[in-house]
Amino acid sequence: MNLPARMTFGIFLGPFHKVGENPTLALERDFQLVEYLDFLGFDEVWVGEHHSGGMEIIASPEIFIASAAERTRRI
Repeated sequence: MNLPARMTFGIFLGPFHKVGENPTLALERDFQLVEYLDFLGFDEVWVGEHHSGGMEIIASPEIFIASAAERTRRI
């Protein structure tokens, strides 16, 4: 008996933060969000690559994703 495929869930994480906010704290909050999404059972997070305008602070999604992968089990 074959079970139906499970629906998967994900989000797009745009790297938008308040201008002038501490970037270390902003990234930590993003990591905490990814950890919580993992806890909720999400399957994936798409991370935007932006590094202009003072509010977009993820210049390399690959590095962010690698760091987030250390903190999660599924994502």
